[in-house]
Amino acid sequence: MKFETESYDLHILVCTNTKEKGQSCGPKGGQEIVDHLKTWIKSPEAGLKGKVRVNKSGCLGKCELGVACVAYPQGTWALEARPEDLPAIEAWIQSQQK
Repeated sequence: MKFETESYDLHILVCTNTKEKGQSCGPKGGQEIVDHLKTWIKSPEAGLKGKVRVNKSGCLGKCELGVACVAYPQGTWALEARPEDLPAIEAWIQSQQK
């Protein structure tokens, strides 16, 4: 086993979970948000390649509030996110930078 210090300044997890019953983030645009953010982070305009990592996740326990996103190591949440909120999500990610 090998342990390593994370090389990213920020790690964003976006729920893409789809449940058979009840509320879930997947049908509310979770994967669309992940796909957009991954492309945006790699863009020269964002300037975040190698600094920010975005991953889809399973349930983060807040599905009833819409797509849930969390930034680590800060532990800051963006809740009730929708694909139309992508400009605000980008600004939130920029604000979480060290």
